[in-house]
Amino acid sequence: MKEIIDLIRRLWFILFIALCLLIISISFARGQNVEIREAKHFTEVDQNQKAIQLLKATVRTYPGSAALWYYLGIAQLKNGERDTALESFNKGIAIDASEPLCYAGKGHHSMLENNAQKAKLDFEKALSLSKSKNVIVLQAIAEAYLVDPKLVNDAVTLLTKAKLLDDHHPETFILLGDAYLQQNNGGLAVTSYELAASLDGKLARPYYKTGMVYLRSRNFPGAKESFMKAVEIDPGYTLAYKELGELYYQLKEADKAVAAYEKYLSLTDRPELGKLRYAFFLFMAKEYGKANEIFRDLSAKENVSAITLRFYAVSLFESGDYQQSRNIFEQYFSKSPKQEIEATDYAYYGKLLLKQNEDSLAVISFQKSLMLEGKQPELLQLQAETYYKSKKFPEAIVSYEQLIRLRAKPASQDYYTLGRAYYFDKQFEKADTIFQKLIELQPNMTVGYLWEARTKANLDPESEVGLAKPYYEKLIEKASNTPEKSKNDLVEAYSYLGYYHLLKEEVGLSKSYWQKVLALNPEDSKAKEALKALN
Repeated sequence: MKEIIDLIRRLWFILFIALCLLIISISFARGQNVEIREAKHFTEVDQNQKAIQLLKATVRTYPGSAALWYYLGIAQLKNGERDTALESFNKGIAIDASEPLCYAGKGHHSMLENNAQKAKLDFEKALSLSKSKNVIVLQAIAEAYLVDPKLVNDAVTLLTKAKLLDDHHPETFILLGDAYLQQNNGGLAVTSYELAASLDGKLARPYYKTGMVYLRSRNFPGAKESFMKAVEIDPGYTLAYKELGELYYQLKEADKAVAAYEKYLSLTDRPELGKLRYAFFLFMAKEYGKANEIFRDLSAKENVSAITLRFYAVSLFESGDYQQSRNIFEQYFSKSPKQEIEATDYAYYGKLLLKQNEDSLAVISFQKSLMLEGKQPELLQLQAETYYKSKKFPEAIVSYEQLIRLRAKPASQDYYTLGRAYYFDKQFEKADTIFQKLIELQPNMTVGYLWEARTKANLDPESEVGLAKPYYEKLIEKASNTPEKSKNDLVEAYSYLGYYHLLKEEVGLSKSYWQKVLALNPEDSKAKEALKALN
């Protein structure tokens, strides 16, 4: 009897110890799973450094868990640390050679190294160890296959098997969505992401992925709704803010793009990678001061891109720092291949040179721009105005004629300046034609009649025919309501008519016009002399 009691006691003790070990094992597994989920979330939202730090701490807490080395290696791969990641996978295998995930990790590393053949050997090992019945292993290999779009069908095969084993695992449907998207089947991709979201309402990732599909197809309302849902579920979902920034950028909503991208940069652990894009958003929002600070740092790097220099130069121009803008433009022109320089680059550089009073160089830059893109009415006008200001009237005439041909509806100002260019170039016949068109466009303005009268006066220098007379009379008629506004023009018109009637020996009419001149300008010497002679 005593022997039986001792045996029962020993059995109870063994059972108690086994139960304790089971509880400890379950506790350890739960602890690892919580930390693995948290680390996976960090990698998901572009916070790979946090994931690596957490997993390194977890490895120290559970040194005998080979699977932890797999998750650590994946986080390192996503952070660009390939060699370190391979070491982690190998450490996991050294701890437990029967852990299939570490072989899946090694295969993932090989895929990133463009060695699919080597990767498949590790994948086969992982599948053999798990007997192709471990959903997590199937997901891991499928994700690795998605590195190479040519192997997307292999990924779909594995994920389909994973779905048969467990049709309630959201990760399977998310990866299937990624695979379908690689196959350019956006509809199936969205359906898979929606299934994932229905399986776990706390996941932001399916909505983010759906938003990416809509953004790719330029369904901006759908993309915005999906990204906003993602950040509603997870206010710290870094990548959703990044893509919202891109979305607003495409919609030309600059302020919103800047705000979303600032949120992204505050959350990611690699903000330096997004600084250039952020500078572009600031540029679009016309926050040139902030943009210049970022561009300045980026331009100091040896590997600075030509496009960075281009935007920096323009941003400096817009902020009024013309000399530094010129310095950066010159760096850009020296760095960029000639065939990649755009018409807008020469246009901006020309405007910059104008600001520095280098009109001749500015015109050369405008010509280069117009050779690349002739349909630039604003630039043609600026070129024409520059020629006119420099009194290069033949060149101004050519530019204004090009501008008038280019415009769907020529502007009155174009005819006004073109006519004056002809006038000062002493091409009075052509000036006459242009000013007639100006009068047709603006029959109630005095300026057309004034310049047409001047042109006619040059075609009739002795005023014998009186070609200018009807136009000066028309000017007087149009200016009668606002004599103070048109005082100088009226003085000119009255003086001409006074002289014309003097030549015709129409003394009374002549005196009346000279008196009108003195009424507007009592100190007019010509009028005084004329009246003295007439009296």
